[in-house]
Amino acid sequence: MTSRKPAWRGSAGWLLAACALCAIPVASAVEGANTPGLSQAVEAAWQRAADARRAEGEATRADANRRIARSFAADGPSLTYSRDDGGWYEGSRAGSGRETEVGISWPLWMPGQRRAAMEAARADVGWADANLAQARLEIAGQVREAAWNVAARQAGLELAQARVGFLGRLSEDVVRRVGAGDLARSDALSARADLLAAEAELADAQRELHASQVQWRVLTGLDTLPDADEIENEAHVDIETLVARAGLPPSLAAAEQAVRRAEGEATVARRSLGAAPELSIGAKEELDGPGVRGERSVMVSLSVPLGVGARRTLARAQAQTEVDVASAELTLARSRHAADLEAARLAIELADRQLDSERQRAGLMTERMQLMQQSFAAGEIDLAALLLTTRQSAEADADLARRQADHGLAHARLLQVIGMLP
Repeated sequence: MTSRKPAWRGSAGWLLAACALCAIPVASAVEGANTPGLSQAVEAAWQRAADARRAEGEATRADANRRIARSFAADGPSLTYSRDDGGWYEGSRAGSGRETEVGISWPLWMPGQRRAAMEAARADVGWADANLAQARLEIAGQVREAAWNVAARQAGLELAQARVGFLGRLSEDVVRRVGAGDLARSDALSARADLLAAEAELADAQRELHASQVQWRVLTGLDTLPDADEIENEAHVDIETLVARAGLPPSLAAAEQAVRRAEGEATVARRSLGAAPELSIGAKEELDGPGVRGERSVMVSLSVPLGVGARRTLARAQAQTEVDVASAELTLARSRHAADLEAARLAIELADRQLDSERQRAGLMTERMQLMQQSFAAGEIDLAALLLTTRQSAEADADLARRQADHGLAHARLLQVIGMLP
């Protein structure tokens, strides 16, 4: 038997290239390049996501609220109309007079209330926009995780297929040598048993790949994945440069805008008296009877609520509570972001070391297996030793693939922490 390198070793290199799936947003943000595959996948997932519709609805609501704050009235005007055709007494008209009134009323802003409402509306729009960006980032994170899951399962399938092919050829060679009297029948049984075990593992790998592809299709509605060749050059982006150039992540932006929004609402509550003052302008016409010249007059009235009592106190207390809660959430969000960033950077450092160790181990196992193949072909070792080495080499390949997946996922999660979109 000739010495050969296991065929499944090459698929680990493909998975390493797929690590760049998680680095796509890095290049987009740092170099301004485009990665249409992943960008289109994120857009497709965004169009299907319920959270996207909710975030877009909040943005629409905030924009409408801003338009309301810009108007000269605190609310929409109302039209009033009344007509009195004289009194009635015991079923008969008591007179022929007629009185008609037409008027229009506008709720008015209190002094300083409109400015406060406009500032609160701007903060509300900022909060809605930040939430929209955060929702999109979360969708991008789901797409990255799903893409990496498919890539890892595909690499696992290729490893399993290559191992089945190798053990199949080995089993055929063993059977031939048993027929020639070089090996015992028990060796053929052992080779066949290992082949069957590898075929069972191949079935598991096929099932896992199918499940990951279904998850991808459900998330994005797409049947194709981003091409690994497109993003292979993104696998070596400097982490420190990436972090240094990252702006304020959407999670912190949303928390900061939530504080501004709550403070704006609290200012509006302090400027409000509860119900809005109301200005009414109208006309009145009085006719005493047919042929009599009527009297017309213009009416102007202003209604101002006193704004006292428990209702106003309650509204202000509720608004201040929202400010306190938003401030506490902002403090917590900053602490969480700092911790997440530190954990993500540490995870990448550890993944780098683990990947390097596994790569060296896999190389050593490849070299050992080649030597064992040569020894088996020369009759210096038995089949059991070769099969044991084969299993150990396959385990090393599988561990290397897992470490590559861990490294890629660590990179993707760092992108999520710093808020990088494709």
